[in-house]
Amino acid sequence: MTITPVVVGVGQSINHDDDDLAASEPVALIEAAARAAGDDSAVDLLAQADVVEIMGVGSWWYDDLPGLVAQRLGAEVAPGRRRMLPTGGETPLRALDVAAARIAAGDACVVLLAGAEGTRALTRAKRAGVEIPWTQSSAPRPEWTLGPELAGAQALGIERAFDAFPLYEHALRAVEGRSFADAQTESARLWAGLSRVAAANPYAWSRDLYDEAFLAATSAGNRMVAYPYTKHLVANPFVNQGAALLVTDTATARAHGIPEDRWVYPWGGAGADEPTDPRARDHYAHNRALEAAVQITQALTRTRVDDYDAVELYSCFPVMPKLTARTLGLATGTPDAMPVSVTGGLSFAGGPGSNYLTHSLAQMVLRLRESGGTGFLHGVGMFNTKHHCVVLSARPSPRGEYPAVPHDPAEVRPPLYDPVPVDDNYEGPVTIETLSVRFGRDGAPERGVVLGRGSDGQRVGARLVDADTLGALTDSSEPVGQVGTALAGAAGRPAVFRV
Repeated sequence: MTITPVVVGVGQSINHDDDDLAASEPVALIEAAARAAGDDSAVDLLAQADVVEIMGVGSWWYDDLPGLVAQRLGAEVAPGRRRMLPTGGETPLRALDVAAARIAAGDACVVLLAGAEGTRALTRAKRAGVEIPWTQSSAPRPEWTLGPELAGAQALGIERAFDAFPLYEHALRAVEGRSFADAQTESARLWAGLSRVAAANPYAWSRDLYDEAFLAATSAGNRMVAYPYTKHLVANPFVNQGAALLVTDTATARAHGIPEDRWVYPWGGAGADEPTDPRARDHYAHNRALEAAVQITQALTRTRVDDYDAVELYSCFPVMPKLTARTLGLATGTPDAMPVSVTGGLSFAGGPGSNYLTHSLAQMVLRLRESGGTGFLHGVGMFNTKHHCVVLSARPSPRGEYPAVPHDPAEVRPPLYDPVPVDDNYEGPVTIETLSVRFGRDGAPERGVVLGRGSDGQRVGARLVDADTLGALTDSSEPVGQVGTALAGAAGRPAVFRV
């Protein structure tokens, strides 16, 4: 007998009250979102959950957050069936994919997927010297590091997402032969559209409307952060938000009297990973893991771009939906173009760590219930490294059985191809493939990274540190293709690039 998984409940929570610290604790936000999902299903299944999966939480450390969530909800979930999932923007899609496959295989009946972040409340309280009245753990939080595979990138200066994604923005613009102004206009147009979606989303962190002219220009209210991205073109992690989904099967939903107009069907999904080290990618104008995730998902679900009535293209930085739209063959920027998000993007709807896409799944479910049709979602984790896609629909899949998932979200997937070797000891001429530059609050470039090719074609990474070179490469002309020199760094540090 075929067991068909369905999403039957979705819920979201948000707290803008900076004085109500208790309501911004991640476990409180998760509980509120889960209870909303239970209410949304019309028949509360929370107490019957036999699997609880919580997205990685960065803002607070708990001894056993999944167990605490289950306890608060009155669900008796065995320790081996409740867990925290790894950090990653794509994790909610992988979690739903695996949950649906487990349900289809008879290994689970009711799965709760949830997550939250209270980063804004925590940050403001620390700045004010206010004690945080949140659940205390019995042991100190383990120190978080990027890991040994990223040591070379970190030494070079690729430490955060906004150091990595501009590498793709510059390379894509150069390969397409577009001007800096044209590429910025496309980014501004996409983000203006996201602000319109967020304005209509009651769970978006910012519901303000932004026009293209403001977003495209650098100004006091929109300073440059990571060239070429300004403040309002980057993800906003300083939010207090939670989201949750209840997933079961059609027989269980029917037996409990959950109306069929609440059901939304996962059709399947797939993912792939790039080499972990962002210095070691084969190219920066495309992403092979993204392309594989899209192609395999479409093959498994028997869909193509024309079948999608709504999409959620991960929108942490403008290059990401650009790359995904180009991979899909989806037009953007025209008056009749489909919005690239049903949520509002991580700049406006909010970027609650690894949990943004749980909000997007909730929004997609609501959209499909209201309008019918089929939706496509894409997510990315780390430095444009981990990709996953899923397809949801208001109707059952034509495939019948839910496809098996080869990798659990807690497993590390092997990269799609071997890393490109990086010559850490190279000195000499370098042709720029791409770059990334951080700006200070004073509006001046502070430091950056160049990735390029040496005289024998080898991949080279070098730091940008001197003001003249930083200024020359951020003057809105095309830096990709320029030739400079890699000079030995001091005290064993990576080379310095100068033009």
